[in-house]
Amino acid sequence: MTGFSRRPLLGGALLEGLGRIRGSLYHFGEYPGLVLDDGGWVTGELYQVPDLPDRLPALDREEWYDPADETRSLYVRRTVPVQAAGGEVREAWVYAYNERFGAAAGRGPRVESGDWRAHLASAHGTPSVPTLEDPR
Repeated sequence: MTGFSRRPLLGGALLEGLGRIRGSLYHFGEYPGLVLDDGGWVTGELYQVPDLPDRLPALDREEWYDPADETRSLYVRRTVPVQAAGGEVREAWVYAYNERFGAAAGRGPRVESGDWRAHLASAHGTPSVPTLEDPR
């Protein structure tokens, strides 16, 4: 996400806007953990990465994902439907926590808002950026 340590790994990627996926977000200390489930909505940023195939090996290493050995990967890379800010649904890659390492709830508390940036902002008493509304 913009302003976070892994953003430079995306190079000249174009930020298209906010997006959200079905899932649950957990606070694992210094980083979030996404679980793909029907627990709620998780908000993030949607990027267009023209040279994605060239960037995936570095991204995979940073996310502790080995495509040749998912059982030993802390996170797994998956394609999921993302609801963009305008309502359009598109497919995008995400890194989801590999629950073979134990239940996410055992590693940290659930982020009820599903928004990592807003969660960190509220913990530090700083304003947050707008989020997508839940259509339910």
